Amino acid sequence: MNTSTDNASVGGGAGNRYCIVLAGGSGTRLWPLSRHLFPKQLISLDGDKPLLRQTMERAARLFDPRRLLVVTNEEHVFEVRRQVREVDPDVERNVLAEPLSRNTLPAVLLALDRIVREDPQALVAVMPSDQIIRDEDGLARGLERAFGLAAQDCFVTFGVPPRKAETGYGYVERGRALGNGAYEVDGFVEKPNLEMAERLAASGRHFWNSGMFVFRASFFLQAVAAHAPDLGSWWRTRDDEGGLASGYRRIRAVSVDYGLAEKLDDIVMVEAAFDWEDQGSWEAMYRLGEKDERGNVVRGDVMVVDCDGCLLVSEGGKLAAVGLRNMIMVQTRDATLACPLVDVQRVKEVVAALRSQGSSLAMSHPLVRRPWGSYLVLEDGPLYKIKRIEVLPGARLSSQMHHHRSEHWVVVQGTADVEIDGNAMILVENQSVDIPKTAMHRLSNPGRVPLEIIEIQSGTYLEEDDIVRFDDIYGRAK
Repeated sequence: MNTSTDNASVGGGAGNRYCIVLAGGSGTRLWPLSRHLFPKQLISLDGDKPLLRQTMERAARLFDPRRLLVVTNEEHVFEVRRQVREVDPDVERNVLAEPLSRNTLPAVLLALDRIVREDPQALVAVMPSDQIIRDEDGLARGLERAFGLAAQDCFVTFGVPPRKAETGYGYVERGRALGNGAYEVDGFVEKPNLEMAERLAASGRHFWNSGMFVFRASFFLQAVAAHAPDLGSWWRTRDDEGGLASGYRRIRAVSVDYGLAEKLDDIVMVEAAFDWEDQGSWEAMYRLGEKDERGNVVRGDVMVVDCDGCLLVSEGGKLAAVGLRNMIMVQTRDATLACPLVDVQRVKEVVAALRSQGSSLAMSHPLVRRPWGSYLVLEDGPLYKIKRIEVLPGARLSSQMHHHRSEHWVVVQGTADVEIDGNAMILVENQSVDIPKTAMHRLSNPGRVPLEIIEIQSGTYLEEDDIVRFDDIYGRAK
């Protein structure tokens, strides 16, 4: 490999540089705060901004926002667009939705479809949306090195010097030094057990795999054709089949690492000379959190009595912790997690068990975001469900009906514009209305303040798929 990194500006200016932010993960290791339908990148884990918002603000400072793309999935696209719009309204049109999750390699290809139509020789950086990077100047310098290498048709990854044995990360093994903090890559190691992680961390040759990549678009697509021919065939025929997303359900789910990077010869690692953290587990949240005089990280309505080295989080009532040592307790409205800090990687076993039982606790969070606002499930039982619904000013829900449930709405705050079977009415605070089963109805907020209502559902089936939409300003009607 004849590669030099002496000139970090190789590849020209920023005009042909793009960034893809991947925002489609599920965050199973951060249950119960993170769920499949409300994943970690969309929520605040440190009391500040959501991880996606932090990532987008960082990326918008490093890249031309017009060349900044975000890939998520259809379940999260409206919330992702909302958070992106708060950073830069011009980026909202660059939010792309996968029809369903197919891991990182198809997600990158989905974004490349947009990029190569503008510039087939574009240089592209890929960043996950769930990482914390505090040293932006260090990241900018690392990207300059990586773009210079990518301009010479290398696939570039970032390796983070390990601070401890970590079983939640993959590892990259460095090879021959290329200068200026870059190395050839001798191999990858999937997430190891603790014994192997300790050996890797002590070797001096292995680095945490950051999940960040830089490459030239044309080089990446040639590599896909050579090493993932099924995806390459799907890519080449995408226009014949009515667009890239039309065949998405038929392709396999595969990561960039497994499907491509581990098979390449022209792959280089740039050592991450910046402060990097993957906010992927409760241990990371504890390590990064502000601690009291006894080493506890406390968030929410928590009473702490004689505890040391604990992470204590409550988003659902008073959490009282007494005499705990090196424990995690996380409480939401509908679930509580308790485990030793040393066992945080086993939280994903809980999620897997819940899924095997068909439990909604693995999928849904009590707070559900929608393009018109949000709803919070206050209580539910076999034949009823109670929600608190917030509709943003000027927003309106779809025109819809339900086969299996009736609803009763009580206005708590604001003004409600209600339509039931063609009859319109205005409701204000303390007024209510009944929506019979199978009645076509619609709710809108014509006011300037959020509309809040309590909805009481009753019926034999109360899940969200009992919604038949007739008209929807957000494009969700079938």
